[in-house]
Amino acid sequence: MTTKFITKDRDARLYLISDTHLIANELHDDGIAFQHMRDTSAGKDLDYQEIALTAFTRMLLKKKPTALIITGDLTFNGEKASAERLHKIFAPLLKAGIHLFTIPGNHDIFDGWARKFENDKELYAAQISPFDWKRIFSDGYQNSINTDPTSLSYSVNLNKKYHLVFLDTNIYGQHESNASPTTNGELSMQQLEWLAFDLAKARSNNQHSLLFMHHNLYDHNKIIHGGYTLDNAGDLHKLCNQYHVAAVFSGHIHAQNIIRGDSECLTPDIATSCFCMTDQGYGIIDISIDQLSYQRYSFTMSPYLTDNEKSQLPQKAFQKYLADIFDFTNRSQMSWLYREVTNPKEQKEIIDFIDQLNWNFFVGKSNYSSAQRQKLKAKTAYQLITQKLPEMKAYLDTLLAVNENSWKLKLDFKDK
Repeated sequence: MTTKFITKDRDARLYLISDTHLIANELHDDGIAFQHMRDTSAGKDLDYQEIALTAFTRMLLKKKPTALIITGDLTFNGEKASAERLHKIFAPLLKAGIHLFTIPGNHDIFDGWARKFENDKELYAAQISPFDWKRIFSDGYQNSINTDPTSLSYSVNLNKKYHLVFLDTNIYGQHESNASPTTNGELSMQQLEWLAFDLAKARSNNQHSLLFMHHNLYDHNKIIHGGYTLDNAGDLHKLCNQYHVAAVFSGHIHAQNIIRGDSECLTPDIATSCFCMTDQGYGIIDISIDQLSYQRYSFTMSPYLTDNEKSQLPQKAFQKYLADIFDFTNRSQMSWLYREVTNPKEQKEIIDFIDQLNWNFFVGKSNYSSAQRQKLKAKTAYQLITQKLPEMKAYLDTLLAVNENSWKLKLDFKDK
């Protein structure tokens, strides 16, 4: 591997987002077929992401970080036109000397659901091949010091002290697909061998390694984790411990959550929430010679919009619009509840309570104090759920069991 550094500076700032799920405006006419897709898209905003990402780009041009990193599911369902549109939106960053490092998610490569929408019809849309991905998002590969010949994984040297590895954890074939995307992820034996060699080299250079991937290193929820946590996460745990990987940054689960690791694997996993949902969360990673700090923020895009762009958005505040989509999705998915609980007053209390706990988990605000947990469990809604909906209680108890601050993380390397 050659010695090539992204920056000569000892300090660097990286912005991080995940799961943008952009569908290019050119792929739909806001007709019946698209409206149905939008209403069943699990809380994602599909209408205004071109505007939102353009505003985010303007913020980055003002803040001037070293790089923007996106940890997968850049496109809605792997439409090549969406990938090309997203790259065009972020192109001003590259012109300004701000790097764009990406890794695909399970919806990006050879996704059989890639569609364009006209009136009441869903039509074929060209899918993204691995070759297309490297061509469209070329910055990372052009600056790579090591690329995996068996996948879209690659690594870059940020500076003399930090090494960044972008892992392709997705499962897809070698040709266009007619099937739904595979939710699960894994690292093949060839990828694990490539990664071990890469991490060993960085370790020999006294660099701290950071891993970026779509799937999660750990179970971020004790009940809902199948398909989200890497299928062979144990193999990656061993490599993280062996080569002292400083941190892993993931996405996929659409919730903001940090797990610090345990005796099996000490490496923390920071799962970044979905940018096109909830409160448009993003992270900032500040790196110095002996410390790494992570801070999560909620994007307020109005200062970065033109008057024309503002006129195209919903009249309500955009964060309220996103919250309403999230609420609509939750209530649609809980239609079964009305069969189990027939009292309208109880129905409302229960649904409002579930909405509150779900929202807090997805935006990373479930780190309740003991007093807050007791207060929540004392609510009538929780008691009703305990009596009538035991499976829902089990899920909510996992949200009430979060015991980490999921907005902040600091790692100190002075003594290591």
